[in-house]
Amino acid sequence: MVLLAPQQSISLGAIRITYLPDGEFSIPPSVLYPQASAENWSAYAHLIGNDGRLISNVGAHVIQTDSQTLLVDAGMGPREINIDELQCSVRGGELLQSLKQAGLSPDDIDAVFYTHLHPDHVGWTGHKVNGKHALTFPRARYFVRREEWLKFEHPAESRAGVEEALVLLTSRIELLEDGQALAPDVLVQATPGHTPGHSSLVITSSGRKVVLLGDIFHNVIGIDHPEWIDVLDENANQAVQTRQRMLQELAQPATIASGIHLWPSAFGRLVPGANGAWAWRANVDEASA
Repeated sequence: MVLLAPQQSISLGAIRITYLPDGEFSIPPSVLYPQASAENWSAYAHLIGNDGRLISNVGAHVIQTDSQTLLVDAGMGPREINIDELQCSVRGGELLQSLKQAGLSPDDIDAVFYTHLHPDHVGWTGHKVNGKHALTFPRARYFVRREEWLKFEHPAESRAGVEEALVLLTSRIELLEDGQALAPDVLVQATPGHTPGHSSLVITSSGRKVVLLGDIFHNVIGIDHPEWIDVLDENANQAVQTRQRMLQELAQPATIASGIHLWPSAFGRLVPGANGAWAWRANVDEASA
C-alpha cells in the first residue's frame, strides 16, 4: 500500500516551513516516463498502487517568518479530474484542513506564490460564495514569475483547469523576476522546463538552505533518472537540464529540498549513492509533524 507524505514541518532559525497535504495524483509509470522499460519498475514497486499506477502527493507549502505567512502553491482544490489520454487522475480537497492543523486560517495568509500555473497548484485560489467565485485567501498578495503569467497572452496556450484562477488573479497578480526576494531570506529561482516560467523558492537561514522544488521532480524516479523524459514537462529537454542542475545544487552541504509530489516525506536531502550517483534520503525523522 502506498502511503502519502504526512503533514510535516522543518525550521531554519525563526523560519518554519510546513508541507500541507491536499490530495493525490496517479499515472501509469510507462506513460509518465515513456523512455523507461518494464524492467525499470521493479525498483519502484513501493511507489506503485494496486492499479499499476504511480501514486504521489498533491499539496502546498506554507512559510512562516517573524513578519509574514506565505503560501507556496494552492493545491488542487476540492475537485477531482481525470485525463483520459494520460490515464491519470488528480484529486484534492484537504488543504484548508491541513492549514487548520498548522494553526492557520485563510485570513492568516499574507501572500501566495505560485511555482507555476497548473491545475494542481492553483486549485484553492478561489471558492464559491453564494454561487460566485471569490478569493480563498482574501488578504493575500499574489505572486508568480513574469514569464509564467505572460505565457497566457498567447491564444494557443491552454487554460484548461486554471481559467477560474486566472480570472480571479487578473487584477491582483504581481510579477516577479528570477533572483528577486519574495520575503527576507526567500528568493525566487527560475527552474524552467516543466513550464516556461516554472520557479522554485530558496530559503536560507541559520547556515542552512531549503529549496521548495515545485514540479522539477514528480517523484524520486526523476531524482534517480534526471535524464528520463517526463511527459508532463512542456519543454522536455529544458526540464532535463534543470533537473541535472538542481541535483548539483541539492548536493551542497546543509541543503534540504521539499517537493509536494515526493514521499514518504515531502522533505529530504541528497546523499552519496552507488557508482558515484546521488540518492534521495527522505527526512522522515528530521521533519516534525
